[in-house]
Amino acid sequence: MDQEEQNVQETSQEQTSEQQEKMFTQSEVAHIVKDRVKRSKDKLRSELFEEAKSKVKAEQDEAKKLEEMNATQRRKYEDQKRDEELEQLRAKVQRQEMEQTAMGILKEKGISVDQDVLDLVVADTAEKTSERIDKFAELVESKAREIRRQDFSTGAPKQSGSGQKIATLDEFKRMSYTERLELKKEQPELYQDLVKKIF
Repeated sequence: MDQEEQNVQETSQEQTSEQQEKMFTQSEVAHIVKDRVKRSKDKLRSELFEEAKSKVKAEQDEAKKLEEMNATQRRKYEDQKRDEELEQLRAKVQRQEMEQTAMGILKEKGISVDQDVLDLVVADTAEKTSERIDKFAELVESKAREIRRQDFSTGAPKQSGSGQKIATLDEFKRMSYTERLELKKEQPELYQDLVKKIF
């Protein structure tokens, strides 16, 4: 029996040692739980940090793309603006060259030129400018012929026996106030006749 007793004692000692190993105090259990919670929190924090880090990187990449796109758009806008300014300068130079050419042509035709006349005859193209110059020259020539015809058809001004000019009703109507006063002083009878004819 000795053997049996010894076996039973060994078994009971093993069981007691197992029971002792399995039993923890409250503070030990709290410490173990606290440790595991801390490890879980650290793991969760690490995962959240990595996730947030990847999101921030993605947002930074997107922001960089937008910034580059804005820089590209800005360059495109500046290029477009420069092209427009260049086109305006070309048009201005072309306009000045057209004005110089038009001025030369009009002077050859005997027509005095000022900026108003140039604004009237100068166009976007040389062909249109040439057409306008021709039309303007024709207009000026026809007007000059008309004025010459009127000068020849009216004849010499009539003069009274005293050597004074006799005004017609049309001339009287075109006279300024001071001219009418002068006529009244110089030829009061003629003035009275003309006034009666008007009214």
